[in-house]
Formats: sequence, structure tokens, C-alpha cells
Amino acid sequence: MTNWQIWMDHYGYLGVFLALFAHFIPTELIMSYAGFLVATNQLSYVVMLATGVIGFVLSQLVLYGLGYFGGERLLRVLTKWLHVRPDRLQRAEHNLRQYGGWYLLLPPLWKTVFAFGAGTVRIRLTTFLLSTALSFTVWSLLFMTSGYYLKERWDLVATFAMKHVSWMVVFVVLSVLVIRCWSRKRD
Repeated sequence: MTNWQIWMDHYGYLGVFLALFAHFIPTELIMSYAGFLVATNQLSYVVMLATGVIGFVLSQLVLYGLGYFGGERLLRVLTKWLHVRPDRLQRAEHNLRQYGGWYLLLPPLWKTVFAFGAGTVRIRLTTFLLSTALSFTVWSLLFMTSGYYLKERWDLVATFAMKHVSWMVVFVVLSVLVIRCWSRKRD
């Protein structure tokens, strides 16, 4: 058992909330383990989900604020520290400017870069918060439910997701595009 798991076991809801501020722990692991905690410790599924979503959104709001007020200079320093290639950063900024909230609906895989970028390019705060909350709610439901039903084998789904994340992203992007095209045809 790792330190963050011991911490989450000991603090329950608060442990999940605080773990989401630790950007070096993948959210897939945190929320899968949260599902396991709900199943084994008689915790409330709804309260755990709400705690996770609120914790994630607040952690992203801090990063958004740093990008918003720190601007380009802070973003350059952090991308060097996080080893983000300049071409990827430019592509992310371009997509954030062009697609805004739709781009933020991608799974919270690049949460740090997206939040800084959204603040830097000044995406509307309400758009940022709604997109982030919606994206992470869906993400959390997937991983918490898996952790809940897998119990002691909760890490299987998180390990699978981390290995096959690129296919998951393609699936989500295609789903968003299909929904967007379908809604345009309906109008």
C-alpha cells in the first residue's frame, strides 16, 4: 500500500479531496481507489463523487488562476519544468482558443496543461468551470464505479486506462464530434 492510499484510507472523503491537489497522482488511480473505499468502508457513493469533483475543480481553479494572472511567462517556466514540448503547447493554445469549452471536455488527462492554458488564453471562467466539472464527473463515474465493483482489484481498471489512454482520448473526441454534428443537424 502506497502513502497516498494510506492517507486516503485514514482521511476518507478529505483524503480524496486533498489527493486531487497532488498532480503527480493520476486521477484514474485516485477515483478507482475512492470507489474501492466506498465499497469496503460503507462510505456514500454520492458524497465521494461530489467530494472528488469539487476537489478536482478547485485544484484546477488554482491552476487556472496561476495561468490567468501569471500569463505567458509563468506558463513557459512551468512547461519547461513539466517537459512539455513547445509545439504541443502551441497546439493546445490554438485548440483552446478555437474550441474553448469543447476542448476542455476531453478527459482530464492533461489537467495541469489545460488549466494553465485556459487561464493564459483567458477562457471564460464559467466555461472553464462547467467544462472541467462535466468532464471530471463523467471520468469519476467511470473509475469510481469500476473501483466499487472490482473492490480489491480496483487497480486493474486504472492500470488498463493508463496503458490505453490514447484510445480512450480518441473515443471521447470522436464521441464529442458526433454529438456536436448531430446537434447541429437537429437545429
